[in-house]
Amino acid sequence: MSQIKRIAIVWESVTGGGVNSYLVYLLQSKAFFEKQITIFTNSTNEGAKFLIKDLEQQKNIKFIFFNSFFVKKRNILAKLIFYFLKPIFLIISIFKFEKILSSSEFDVLLCECGNYGIFRSEQAAILAAKKTKIPVKSIVIHHACVKPPLFMGSIFKIINFFLSKTLTSLITVSNATKKTLLNNSNLLDGGRLQSYVIHNGVPKNKFSRKNYLNIKMSEGGDSTLKIGMVSRLSPDKGHEDLIVAFSKLSLEYQKKMILIIVGEDERGQKRKLENLIINLNLEGKIRFLDYVDMDSKKIILSFDLLLSLTKKYEGFGLSVAEAMSVGTPIIATNVGGIGEFFNNDCGKLIRPGQIQDIKDSLIDFCDHREDWNNKAKIAKDRIEKYFNAEIMGSNYMDHLSSKLIKAK
Repeated sequence: MSQIKRIAIVWESVTGGGVNSYLVYLLQSKAFFEKQITIFTNSTNEGAKFLIKDLEQQKNIKFIFFNSFFVKKRNILAKLIFYFLKPIFLIISIFKFEKILSSSEFDVLLCECGNYGIFRSEQAAILAAKKTKIPVKSIVIHHACVKPPLFMGSIFKIINFFLSKTLTSLITVSNATKKTLLNNSNLLDGGRLQSYVIHNGVPKNKFSRKNYLNIKMSEGGDSTLKIGMVSRLSPDKGHEDLIVAFSKLSLEYQKKMILIIVGEDERGQKRKLENLIINLNLEGKIRFLDYVDMDSKKIILSFDLLLSLTKKYEGFGLSVAEAMSVGTPIIATNVGGIGEFFNNDCGKLIRPGQIQDIKDSLIDFCDHREDWNNKAKIAKDRIEKYFNAEIMGSNYMDHLSSKLIKAK
């Protein structure tokens, strides 16, 4: 099989989040550990500093920062004006990436997208790579393919048409994400370009359960159950549902638990949740912690129960897989790609947006701890056997190597 030596990764983001963890796990896998990796990311990507910290021991990785036109924070008026200038900025970005990617003779260009939509630096990089003659050009989509506004639909189709002529492969992290791609874009029209599903993976034995949090309720003392969520504070993530469900528990059950919500605020959602907590007289029973870097995994390891309550869509659900890998009991909504690796044998899979289901599951967890811990053991075995980082790394490298053979 043709040997891949140099890989360029383009990753445009604001905060990082799950893509941070995915990149760390992928690049620390044996398949990638000895490759020469260059990560190109925007200078405003706050997640990059955590990625640099997590990968600082790997001398095969270097970072190059670029100025992005597409993820800068602007006021509403500036965003509106800027939106109609994006086609021009896409063309400028293509010329910029031609120069950037010519800095080395890369074998592979791997572009990481959270949501795939119109006007992204990853698209500019792929279109530029055709001129730089990088043999393998691939996009990885982690969340969903998002339809642009109607008046931009034609431009989106034109961009995708040229991308489909340039891309070597298209990778999604779940079948659910692949479905959004089929429904919302023309990238796969004509049959020239195929989409491949490579599920995310979590390292074996990287983490172990331990109480890293010095948080407890005065009523429960050391026996207080730590019930946690880890996700950005967004209306579609289900934090409000959890808070309301918790308020409907009897005082007896409330005293047994403390809710810990970990995540970065998004558009003032934290203030709304805090007001809801006050209105429901739950002050002191729910704590907020800021999402940080890989050390935040210690927070997950401290939970007695993890909840993932996304209402609309989840590309894969990496925090669920991470909790499974250490044997933490889980309640998760059946949305997006979560059902592809998690089911009721592993924990509790519930309907999205159903407060009663959340309440009933919390009560069942308190009353039948042994049953939940047994399910968590099944979940741990499932992740180790089928969804570990080494399998993910090998799948990526095998796929990219096969594409390199065809390209040459």
